Amino acid sequence: MHPPSTSLRLLLTLCALAVVSQLYVPLPILPQLARELDVAPSVAAGAAGAFGLAYAAGFLVFGPLSDRLGRRRVMVWGLCALALLTAAVAWSRAAPLLMAGRALQGFAAAAFPPVVIAYLAERGSARQRSWALAWLSTAFLCAGLLGQIYGGAVAGRWGLGVAMLPLALVYAATAGALALTPADPLPAARPDRWLAIYRPLGTLLADARLRRVYAPALLLLMCFVAFYLALDAQAGSALQALGITPLAARAVALPGFLMPLAAAVVMPKVGARRLVALGLGLASAGMAACAAAGSAHPLGLLAASVLFAAGLGLSVPSLIARVAGLADAPARGLAVALYTFVLFVGASVGPWLAQATAHWPLATTLWLLAALLGAATVYAVSGRDSPGASGPRTA
Repeated sequence: MHPPSTSLRLLLTLCALAVVSQLYVPLPILPQLARELDVAPSVAAGAAGAFGLAYAAGFLVFGPLSDRLGRRRVMVWGLCALALLTAAVAWSRAAPLLMAGRALQGFAAAAFPPVVIAYLAERGSARQRSWALAWLSTAFLCAGLLGQIYGGAVAGRWGLGVAMLPLALVYAATAGALALTPADPLPAARPDRWLAIYRPLGTLLADARLRRVYAPALLLLMCFVAFYLALDAQAGSALQALGITPLAARAVALPGFLMPLAAAVVMPKVGARRLVALGLGLASAGMAACAAAGSAHPLGLLAASVLFAAGLGLSVPSLIARVAGLADAPARGLAVALYTFVLFVGASVGPWLAQATAHWPLATTLWLLAALLGAATVYAVSGRDSPGASGPRTA
């Protein structure tokens, strides 16, 4: 297959940051958006929710579709649609139109993350693949912070519409660059029935090695989202008294979000399976340290959150590499799509978990999250790969 150039890899990473940021851009301006649309804050929040639900559902459509039609084709058409929809959302002035546009945006955006992971996991040397996945993972993680900063700085000052236009340009530029790359060979002929692309789903779920990836992935972003929501609700005033805003509390953990770059160096030497164990163990240890600090020691809690974020930063790329390596090529798009779907389902459950534990002391909530991550670590390292398994060079 045609290996992408360095410039294309960088553009794909920027596009990954721009796509996933769509989840977070409206969050800092929800009260402002409610006033502009003359709706209740809960209705304005629906603009973010509409995107997220359609986004997660789209993973299970476009990932397997790329197995049948080819990675490049799905990304090009998906990004073209996303660019047009993003420009259209920029001109939406009514709440129903905005929510419908955001839902369509989310569905089109889902054509990129799982497909670009499979695309880069199949091309280049082992070192190039490791670094490509590391940069993608860094973009996915940093989007949660940088997307909110961008939303507050640009959408907060000039409105959501103005913030959407530069993102639309990134999508269009990436689609154009991909369209100019040499076409890959078409996938092998498949049965006429389109639902046949989901036939490998049972095989994927029956593979114990993959189950030991999907289950921890479900808990990762769930604990991440629940942690920061609990932090805002129960330690926010203590942090504000120290002059630390919610965005600043998240920015403290930014060095941990850069850990996928370290994973690219370490993974070829130790393998993705060992790095999964290291990352999950570090995340659970960091969360336990956060729980030990509790709301009584907010600065210690923030320092421990860097350890948690570092574990998260190691876990995400190693879990991606594990999935991409364990799945056979004809079903790799579906396998990665299922991983991203599970990951963002976990993120969607995070607010519910934070709400369900809102009446608990902060330390108790954090000990629960640490226990969940500890269980995920134990499960991920349990069992062994079958001796005849055709794993990747980094699996």
